[in-house]
Amino acid sequence: MPMAVLQIRLEESLKNDVSALFDRLGMDIPTAVHIFFKRALVENGLPFEVKSKPCTPNGAALLAALREANEIARKNGILGMSEEEIEAEISAARAERAAK
Repeated sequence: MPMAVLQIRLEESLKNDVSALFDRLGMDIPTAVHIFFKRALVENGLPFEVKSKPCTPNGAALLAALREANEIARKNGILGMSEEEIEAEISAARAERAAK
């Protein structure tokens, strides 16, 4: 399989720290990055949760509501629905309501 070169810039201290960490884990930086990329493909996104502080006064409540909605969707097996699937669900619910 053809190989590609990936070049990134980062602080030298960060590179040294992460290199030491990966050495302790028995791998080098390219191997760790390769594992990260493979896992991102499996997860269809970042293989870890990315968090941010809310940027509005009501941001914390909004973020909590979004997380709750995400959890409800996951529990109901509808997490990750496409826009087309969502529109179909809405149309079906409207048709059912109109039939009553």
